[in-house]
Amino acid sequence: MSIIPIWEGEIPYFDPEKRQFPATISPYLLPGTGNSCCIVIPGGGYAKKAWDHEGVQIAEWLNRIGMSAVVLDYRIAPYEGPAILSDGRQAIRFVRSHAEEFGIDKDRIGVCGFSAGGHLAGSCATMFESAEERPDFALLCYGVLTLAEGGTHTGTAKVFLGENREDPKLQKQWSPVFRVTKDCPPMFLWTTDTDKSVPPVPNTYAMYEACKAVGVDAEMIAYDHGAHGLGIPENDPEIASWTSTCRDWMKKHNLI
Repeated sequence: MSIIPIWEGEIPYFDPEKRQFPATISPYLLPGTGNSCCIVIPGGGYAKKAWDHEGVQIAEWLNRIGMSAVVLDYRIAPYEGPAILSDGRQAIRFVRSHAEEFGIDKDRIGVCGFSAGGHLAGSCATMFESAEERPDFALLCYGVLTLAEGGTHTGTAKVFLGENREDPKLQKQWSPVFRVTKDCPPMFLWTTDTDKSVPPVPNTYAMYEACKAVGVDAEMIAYDHGAHGLGIPENDPEIASWTSTCRDWMKKHNLI
């Protein structure tokens, strides 16, 4: 499996003393041309990455249903929000700029994020600054979608906001639930009502309601059981069925 750096030339916020390589993608590309593609962003509280079950396994599932994928290895702590978000935005720009080389339709490139990766994916879907970095769809899986006190995953918020963690204005500014506009792409969301790490109501539920309030196409599933960080749980067919529902949603949107 090849590993491709996404930054060319100067890297924003790069600090060699933080002992992390610049962000990369691992491609899982289907043969042919004109394929849709999803940038998979594993979670881990911005302190680590659940690379296998929220990264590789998701890319392989996307391949099975007819979509190319790349798994994003982005910067985490001790880096903070500006560096992390810049990696997400650059991943979209990079994949889009290499669409022909990768056999990808540049107008069908989306993001799929889990937990803290859901925060990064949700931020990319709501805080894009150009057409080149706007994803065409977003899959948000038990995502950290608010950084506000009392409703967020504390570790994710602490890393992203750094020393500004207690600032309510910045908490809101960097929360996808407060940044949804009519220009955001279609979104598919899922969570469990018993997730104690990322409370579903102020995160997934609130994101769904924010989408509906401004007319963004959104679909949400909430299972009545299940812990945090499940990925595609082989031992729970009911929750694992999110993949089938998501597949149908992507078919409806001409993504596969």
